[in-house]
Amino acid sequence: MNINAKYFGEVSYEKNDIIHIMNGLFGFESYTNYLPLSFHEENDSMLSLQCLEDEELSFILMNPFMICPDYDPKLSDLDLKELEAGSLGDISFYVISVIKEPAEQSTVNLRAPLAVNALNRRAKQVMLEQPEYTFRHSICDMIKKEGE
Repeated sequence: MNINAKYFGEVSYEKNDIIHIMNGLFGFESYTNYLPLSFHEENDSMLSLQCLEDEELSFILMNPFMICPDYDPKLSDLDLKELEAGSLGDISFYVISVIKEPAEQSTVNLRAPLAVNALNRRAKQVMLEQPEYTFRHSICDMIKKEGE
């Protein structure tokens, strides 16, 4: 199968590359099938989450552990059950990024990460109950903090 990806142009993919997001992302509930495309071949630090139902729709995701190593999301038992995960170890987390100009104004949403079961590719955007995480964390501030 092929898609004209927003940031990558023509891309071929297989059915097992698709991530199915139960109930879609907040505000985009009717779109549930996505193709994750890495901006870096060697890691998943930044991805384009390309919607398969609308080629113009793509989200920039970041691996939160790359910018916030002490990130510690807690999923409910219901979330794990819905993701059909045996344990938290089966889950990969990604956060939606808002990339702005100038780059210093870019943010990530640590409060509502995308939880992906790496074994079956089922995903869900979850709302964490942890008050230390908000919807807009400055990427610049997080990187500065890490470098201190």
